[in-house]
Amino acid sequence: MQNTITLITDNDEYAQKVKNKIVLLRDSDVFETIKTQNCFEEVKNKKPVLVFYHFTKNSAEEDLLNFIQKIRQNQDLKTCSLILLFDSFDENILCSAFEKGITDFLLSNATETEFTIRTLWCLQKREALYESQSKKDILSQLKIIDKNNQAYTENYTYTILKEESKKNWGTFVVLAPDINIRSKIAPEALMSILKKNVRTCDILGYATDFKIYLWFRGTAKEDVLNVLGKIQQHLVPDFSISAGYIETKDIPFDRAEELANKALSKALLKGKTFLFAEEKKKQEINLEVNVKNFKLHKENFVKKLESILSPLFYQTQKRNEEKLFETSITQTVTEEKSTFKLKNDNGESSFTVSYPGFTKINIEILHNIKDNDLKAEKLFMETEELNEEKMEFLLNSFIKEFQNYTNK
Repeated sequence: MQNTITLITDNDEYAQKVKNKIVLLRDSDVFETIKTQNCFEEVKNKKPVLVFYHFTKNSAEEDLLNFIQKIRQNQDLKTCSLILLFDSFDENILCSAFEKGITDFLLSNATETEFTIRTLWCLQKREALYESQSKKDILSQLKIIDKNNQAYTENYTYTILKEESKKNWGTFVVLAPDINIRSKIAPEALMSILKKNVRTCDILGYATDFKIYLWFRGTAKEDVLNVLGKIQQHLVPDFSISAGYIETKDIPFDRAEELANKALSKALLKGKTFLFAEEKKKQEINLEVNVKNFKLHKENFVKKLESILSPLFYQTQKRNEEKLFETSITQTVTEEKSTFKLKNDNGESSFTVSYPGFTKINIEILHNIKDNDLKAEKLFMETEELNEEKMEFLLNSFIKEFQNYTNK
């Protein structure tokens, strides 16, 4: 396969000097020179592996930056290496060009050795990028990563992060847009912003319900908090995020995921909040029930049940109001029972949770749908099994059932 190295310059004499300095001794390498006018069109046709851009006192910075941007946005050229050649070094132009995506830079009067070594470095980097991109293309075809931003897809994020947690410690983050502004930015746009503000070794993936999972390898919680603040600053006006995060030292990933999600739920109630989660020491609970402590035991559990159902019902309502077309959503949470209701022209369904005060939580699911004879479904949950994730799973399943029944 022929590898083309291209120099963009309007100086024919300088072009010959550069060619003489690049001693690669590889028959497969071809050196070509093109003029700056319409240079991108020629580069696009030639598809070189390395481009030198000669920047002189007569060169326009805007033309340079536009050229770099077009290179990085072109599917066939995104692994191409790009070296900026300065006649006179300009720090500001270098910084701008670096942000757009140059690979390296040189001064025009650099030695032959420096030219050769820098060129070989860039070619090696390009080969590594090409190999990496080929693997990403395969993963994209298998739907393991998203083809637009290379983040892991919802079906694989959990598995990838769990395996990573077995090899390294880090800080795990569950991030989501705040409830009232989720329609203002697409998940893909948010993911693109995240990608620009984290390291290449950090792991990002989509999760359910607008959530994004992040893994910061070998990074303490204080540093992650700084990154989250930086991400918030780069978001569009009037758009905010919340997150729950936890260090994964000496804690299984499943437990870390559970605690981080709980922290996110609390953070979303406040909005624009990053809440650290930590494993609390287990406390021994005296379950002996007698006349004196029965009332107190029940009151404490009812408070725990309310603290789970109140934010869960509220967030679920807000999240589904735009999704469920022409469907009214109502929810109430009291000491006696808590109910989440869905109603449209095709039927009405209710999800009711009650606690009679003994050892079980009662859950009744009732679908009253036109032209359907459906019996009420009754579920029971041991009090020690109560957690937000199980309730959220049951509630989301109830909503999906309602959609299936009423969309027919």
